Amino acid sequence: MTRKVALVGGGGALVVAGFVLALLALAVPWAHYRLAVDVPVEGADLDHSGGIAVFQLDLGWWYVIALFVVLGLVAGAAAATGGAARGAGVAALAMGVLGMLLASLVGARAAGASMDTLVSGLAMVDVRATRGPGVGYGVAAPLVLALGGALLSVRTQQN
Repeated sequence: MTRKVALVGGGGALVVAGFVLALLALAVPWAHYRLAVDVPVEGADLDHSGGIAVFQLDLGWWYVIALFVVLGLVAGAAAATGGAARGAGVAALAMGVLGMLLASLVGARAAGASMDTLVSGLAMVDVRATRGPGVGYGVAAPLVLALGGALLSVRTQQN
């Protein structure tokens, strides 16, 4: 019985940590950009930079959907009993791996979107994108959540 309590406690701690990571993944920028436009007219240059959230990136919404599916499966693993809990735990692990792969793909595509200096008529345009800290949180969140859900699903096994 003590072992089950330890697994449930460890699973709960992983779920809480995964939820915090998921919140950070949704709140922190996944990419930073810098846009510089040089125009030969005095005072017309433009230099702008900022962050890009996961929702604004290609395939970003697919990541968000996968993250919410993992959250739902973890809730199912925590609430269900018997085979349903174990099935939800296994499905959460599969979706966690898929979410991790999606986060890696989204982060790679965001950083690969840079464009070299482009000379267009009178202006030179330079667009640079770099990977932000949100990608790291995004890769870790679904997997940590899924591992916590899998540990929570073990609590219903019979000895």
